[in-house]
Amino acid sequence: MSDKGAEGWLASLETNVHQAAETIERLRTERDELAARVEELEAAGDGKADGGSDAWQKERREIRKRVEKLTNRLEGLLKED
Repeated sequence: MSDKGAEGWLASLETNVHQAAETIERLRTERDELAARVEELEAAGDGKADGGSDAWQKERREIRKRVEKLTNRLEGLLKED
């Protein structure tokens, strides 16, 4: 591979890594904001005895699982060399 080809490949890789890092940081911020919002909603829902409580808990668990899955995947990408 010529020096010019190697430089182009390396520059492209560097750009992709920077974009991935920015995306990960943005998603982490979004995750933290969503976690705070969930806590707010949970606190607001405490003590309410409406019939939707079980449905709310199920939905909450599902959302939490999905967010944790995404977080673990993103963290795994950061650890890869």
